[in-house]
Amino acid sequence: MKLVDKPYQEKQKDEDGVIRDVWIFPLKVKDDQATNLVDDKIIKDNYEQKEKQAKKLSNDELHKKALESQSAKTSIRKTATKTYERNAYVSEYAKRRANGVCQLCDEPAPFNNKKGEPYLETHHIVWLSEGGPDTIENTVVLCPNCHRKMHVLDSGEDKSILLNKAAGI
Repeated sequence: MKLVDKPYQEKQKDEDGVIRDVWIFPLKVKDDQATNLVDDKIIKDNYEQKEKQAKKLSNDELHKKALESQSAKTSIRKTATKTYERNAYVSEYAKRRANGVCQLCDEPAPFNNKKGEPYLETHHIVWLSEGGPDTIENTVVLCPNCHRKMHVLDSGEDKSILLNKAAGI
């Protein structure tokens, strides 16, 4: 980074809407090829901390904080995330095996995609991020609600049901 102008001070609201004095340092990236990435976990953890604080407030307090802190412009951060390459053949096989039906709730896909195909999402029963394999036996397809449920609750009972279905039991 390179300082491109003199630092100056102004008043700004902080995350909680409180007016404070801040120093502004006009900076520019020296090398346009450089990418300053923030680990996405930092952003998520910060949001979760604020969510916990928000849940503790009364409706009136929450409304006041929302009004004070709202902004027409959303902050943008470049983040670094880890991505797992998935096997397209395993995913397609799981979709065909399910035949348009969620493998957890046994309901038909809630809608069709733009190609007219049932919309279901591929899910790894043991998550890839936890060392699960990208195999037929570990891959199922779920409706969007059940997919979110698996990522929020990660229920052992639901995992057992899905493992049996993936194994053809």
